[in-house]
Amino acid sequence: MIGRGHILFVDDYRHATIGGGERHLLRVAKGCQRAGWRTGVVCVPGSGLEKNARAAGHEVWPVPTGRHLPRARRELRALFERLSPDIVHAHGFYATMVSASAARRAGVARVLTTVHTMPSAPLDLYPGVRGWFEFRLRSTVFRRQARSIDRFVCVVPAVRDELLRIGVAESKLEVIENGISDPACGVRRSPVAERGEIVRVGSVGRFEQPKGYEHFIAAAAIVARERSDVEFRLVGDGTLRAALMAQAERLGIGDRFEFAGWSDDPIGEIAGMDIYVVSSVTDTTNLTVLEAMGLSRPVIATDVGGISDAVADGVNGYLVPSRREDLMALRILELVDSPALRKSMGPAGRRRFEERFTEAHMVERHLELYERLTMA
Repeated sequence: MIGRGHILFVDDYRHATIGGGERHLLRVAKGCQRAGWRTGVVCVPGSGLEKNARAAGHEVWPVPTGRHLPRARRELRALFERLSPDIVHAHGFYATMVSASAARRAGVARVLTTVHTMPSAPLDLYPGVRGWFEFRLRSTVFRRQARSIDRFVCVVPAVRDELLRIGVAESKLEVIENGISDPACGVRRSPVAERGEIVRVGSVGRFEQPKGYEHFIAAAAIVARERSDVEFRLVGDGTLRAALMAQAERLGIGDRFEFAGWSDDPIGEIAGMDIYVVSSVTDTTNLTVLEAMGLSRPVIATDVGGISDAVADGVNGYLVPSRREDLMALRILELVDSPALRKSMGPAGRRRFEERFTEAHMVERHLELYERLTMA
């Protein structure tokens, strides 16, 4: 019978909001809870994850699991020894660094980590020596962690392939694709959806370097020169907000590019868009892509990481090379010019979502994995 143990999820996200990896963690934890597992979440004190995990009814243990490595290892080992969980499941690079060794020293039977980002991400983010150095460092850490970790859960096949090339044994790798609850259930359509014949193009996410929003803004400027009936919207916030707003003004589209800030209803925001755009320079499966697909919205996304597992080029959207604003603009214009194409691609994305990316399927795969490991 699935669901007779105690599992602790460990995460290193320190921000006041929650990111895609944390939403993923909470979905899996909720599924474990429903299946009868005792669940606990170890997270950075004061983080958005702490708040959301408490609201979801999980036991919460605030520990500075970020870059305070020696202190975090000591506190985690003491916590694991006191609670004696059957499984420790880490999420995040630093959370894995501190929890894997602490769990083994505390006698935890099974240790897992979910790899949410491409191991090669530093090469995409930091061209040159810095990117090469960080990639080599992370590769070394992954290989060493493999001695203490029973399974690396890979959210896309591309992550598994990179870990194999780094030197992690295939027997330790498990692909479980991301899944989300049906975004079409009870969606509240955003007010921007009521503006006549205007075509709304937008995105939702953190304004940070991996998201590549400067390329979306550059593409929007190209589109704006061709069409006056298109408006652009970014929903979110982050350290690059001021720089992105300044870029939009500099390119002359400040009056047509809205920066909406954080929203308590991101699904409603996506529902208010006619075309959804992802401009990431590195990514795995962007959860907002799945949300857009579930809402029958066509997606234009960069062909990085595992995004091509969700977006089939020419079927439910278009894939473009990273940093190619000209090609992104071309694809946006194609969809702006063809309402019929938008109407065919949207439902195709919905079908693809239902076949592969539901929360129920993702949770069931995790429960099966936990059962296999605890019974081994």
